[in-house]
Amino acid sequence: MSWQSYVDNLMADGSCQDAAIVGYTDAKYVWASFVGGIFANITPEEIDVLVGKDREGFFTGGLTLGDKKCSVIRDSLQIDGDWTMDIRTKSQGGEPTYNVSVGRAGKEMKAYSIGYCHGKGRYPWRAAQQESISDV
Repeated sequence: MSWQSYVDNLMADGSCQDAAIVGYTDAKYVWASFVGGIFANITPEEIDVLVGKDREGFFTGGLTLGDKKCSVIRDSLQIDGDWTMDIRTKSQGGEPTYNVSVGRAGKEMKAYSIGYCHGKGRYPWRAAQQESISDV
């Protein structure tokens, strides 16, 4: 399955409003994304913050994804067997906020990736994310 097909699959059931596959090692850029979504604009600098050694700074200062301000709720991105992070977008001008799931593919992957999916409701993407990451 191509990376774009993977993103299309995440978007197919309507539970995700945006999704992207992003390289986080040597190829730090968006590999595939939902057309017109904010995650299509994720920058190498934003990727560095997500996978960087400073695991505390973004709890107090937040972070951005595709230039969208976000708060980190839970960080287990560097925890073996979990490799996930829970984030919530911040409202700017009264627009709705969304849950964001960040999941890192297993270490055995030749091409590492981070998958993003922000959806409706509390955490509707968690089960789908775990399943889809294991399928990559």
